Amino acid sequence: MSEDIARLLYEGAVAVTEGRKTEAQRLLMRVVELDEGNEQGWLWLSGAVDDPADQQIALENVLAINPDNEAARSGLDLLRQRTNTLAHATAIAEPPPQTLPHDDAAWSPPPPLDPNDALELACWQCGATLYSVAQFCWQCHAPVHCCNNCAYRYITRCKEVQGLTSTMAQASQNKCPWWRPPSALQS
Repeated sequence: MSEDIARLLYEGAVAVTEGRKTEAQRLLMRVVELDEGNEQGWLWLSGAVDDPADQQIALENVLAINPDNEAARSGLDLLRQRTNTLAHATAIAEPPPQTLPHDDAAWSPPPPLDPNDALELACWQCGATLYSVAQFCWQCHAPVHCCNNCAYRYITRCKEVQGLTSTMAQASQNKCPWWRPPSALQS
């Protein structure tokens, strides 16, 4: 593990224990962006997020890395007790798909956006007004260029091609050439 990742992990863990969840999420998301196989990063991230579906994903990532991790197993058991079933919690967390001008089966990648275009959008996490050229939300520091801010959020084909199959990965900054803020489809 690099010194930068170790420092981010330490600072994120301290932020979780001190109750600074927004800062902890930012730091720990950076850890798992830099090292997707960081078991401790995913485990601490599960404690930094409030949404049971996000907690489930983080804990499942821990178990994918180390199936013998007892803390992750205990965490999933606790989630099951709190939410009755994880499937129910996930269904509540996800809004119904929006109708897009592209059907998933027939979807083909659009040409990349002009990097000089600054389109307005709302932050996926806090709803603040942003521009597509920003890297992070000015209010909550969530990454702007991510699946959760994309007009193609509910289309899976592009995510599969990019290797963004985890919901947590879709909430982190990516370099997808097909990324579009929802306002791009309205024009």
